Amino acid sequence: MKFELIAATNNEHKLIEIRAILEPHNIKVLSLKDVGIDIDVVEDGSTYKENALKKAVEVAKLTKLPVMSDDSGIEIEALDNKPGIYSARYASSVGGYPNAFKIIEEKCKETNNYNALFNCDIALANLEEAPLIFEGRVKGTIAKNISGTNGFGFDPIFISDEVGRTNASLSFEEKNVYSARSKALNKLIDYLKNKNLCK
Repeated sequence: MKFELIAATNNEHKLIEIRAILEPHNIKVLSLKDVGIDIDVVEDGSTYKENALKKAVEVAKLTKLPVMSDDSGIEIEALDNKPGIYSARYASSVGGYPNAFKIIEEKCKETNNYNALFNCDIALANLEEAPLIFEGRVKGTIAKNISGTNGFGFDPIFISDEVGRTNASLSFEEKNVYSARSKALNKLIDYLKNKNLCK
């Protein structure tokens, strides 16, 4: 029998990545739509952990199944480690990702600092008495040129130190090894394996 959990996200890209990483381990990932939950939790926390916890806990009130949620973002040294938890909102605030990429590229060039960090915190509620947190961190740099057509968000401009290419130029399978989300998800998998809840 498969271990079932709900992924508390309305982002289809995220759901595809989460399923690709978890399902080979005998984990069935249900979407909010699959379980008939219609909720849009306001992410007003001051950290990735707070936002992930809030989403997981709010959805967990509506089901008995375990619920996972993540919050992720990019921190760019040239932007004083912003946009961070406001990554998606930052792109919207400047007119979309292409504009955001131009602004980031100019700021990195101006400061001659291309260092960046991708973060992902995953919260898991409704399994233990208290929610659990799993962290994924990937150090890297901002690309001088946009590269790749895979992925989404800031993937075309973030180069992982581990791989040396932008996340958007990685194959789907490669990204699911090297991304911050995959690193956090693999910690979740290890935890469930230790509990004999997945393989």
